[in-house]
Amino acid sequence: MADEATPRATAMVIEDEPNMCRVVDKTLRMERYAVEAFTDPIPAMEALPRVNPDIVITDLLMPGIDGMEVLRRVKEFDPTLPCIIITAHATVESAVKAIRNGAFDYVIKPFLLDELLMTVARALELRQLQQWRESVTDYLNRALKPDEPVGVSPAWRAVMDLARKVAATGSAVLLQGETGVGKEVVARAIHQYSPRASDRFVPINCAAIPPDLLESELFGHEKGAFTGAVARRLGFFELAHHGTLFLDEIGDMPMPLQAKLLRVLQNGRIQRVGGISEIQVDARVITATHRDLREEIVAGRFREDLFYRLNVIRITIPPLRERVDDIEALARAFLKQISADSGRGPLHITEGAIALLKTYAWPGNVRELRNVLERAA
Repeated sequence: MADEATPRATAMVIEDEPNMCRVVDKTLRMERYAVEAFTDPIPAMEALPRVNPDIVITDLLMPGIDGMEVLRRVKEFDPTLPCIIITAHATVESAVKAIRNGAFDYVIKPFLLDELLMTVARALELRQLQQWRESVTDYLNRALKPDEPVGVSPAWRAVMDLARKVAATGSAVLLQGETGVGKEVVARAIHQYSPRASDRFVPINCAAIPPDLLESELFGHEKGAFTGAVARRLGFFELAHHGTLFLDEIGDMPMPLQAKLLRVLQNGRIQRVGGISEIQVDARVITATHRDLREEIVAGRFREDLFYRLNVIRITIPPLRERVDDIEALARAFLKQISADSGRGPLHITEGAIALLKTYAWPGNVRELRNVLERAA
C-alpha cells in the first residue's frame, strides 16, 4: 500500500489553455505522478525551486513568456531536468530549435495521451540513467579509495609539498613527467587537498579516446547531434561541475579541439555537440603530459595560447630511477593492495628482492613496478 501511495515522480505542467492543462494534469495523476499545474508560466517559473520537479511539460506559445524561455530557465535551474514541449503550432524550425536548446522532445497537438505518457516515461528513464552514471563516478571517486601518494624520497616529498600548496589556489596546474610516474596520483592528491574535495574528480585520457569522439566526451551532445546520438549525454565538463577535471595526455589533443578547450577555459562555458545554447560550468582543470609542449608548439602541434593558459603552475614529477628511495615504500604498498584485492593472505618481500628492484632503471616507472609485482605475486 505504501508503494501505491508514493508518487512515481513530480511533474510541472505549464499550459495556458485551461482545459488542456486539466487533461494533462488528470492523466499524469492517474499514472501516479505528483503534479503541479500552471496556466501562467510566470508564477510557474517563480515556483520552480519550491516544486523542484523531476520533469517539466510546457506549451510553446503562451502569453508573458513562451516555452523556449521556460526551457532556457529550466536548464539554467538544472541542466539535467528534462523538459517536454507541446504545441499546436509546430514548425520544423521551432522543433529543431527546441531540441538544440535542450528539450527532451517536441510533442505536436493533438496527441494521444498514451504518447505523452510514453514520452514522460522515456525522459525520466534517461534522467535516472544519467544520475546512475553520476553515482558510479561518485562511487569510483569516494567509495573506491584511490591510490594514496606513497614515497619517502626528497624529490617526491617536494612534489607533494607543492601539490598541497597549489591545491588551495584554484589555479590551472600542468603535470609534466614520463609515462607511468604517477601524474594521476598527484592530480587526485591536489583534488583531495582542495576545497573541491567533496565533489567529483573526473579523469579522462585524451590519447585513449578517438579524436572524433573526444569533443562529445568532453562537452556532451544533444539527441540527434550525429548518427548514434539517440539521447542527450552529459560530457565530462558537466560531470566535473564544482569538482576537478583531469585531462591526461593533453599533448595528444587534436588542434581543432584545443581551440574549443581554450574558449571554455576563458569564459567558463561549454556548448554540447549539436546544441546552440551555452552552459556555465565550474570545474578546475588539471592537465598532464609526457611530451615537451614547447617542442610541440614549435612543431605546430600545440597552441601557444592554450599552453600559457594551462601552464600557470607546473609540477614536474621525477622518474622512478631518480627517486630510488621510493621503491621499497611503493613495493610494500602495492603488495598490500594486491593482497587485499585478491583476498589472499599478506604478501611479503625480502630485503634482497628490494635491493634487486633498486638496481633496475624502470623505464615504465611506477606503473611498470606495479605490473612486475602483480605478475610475481
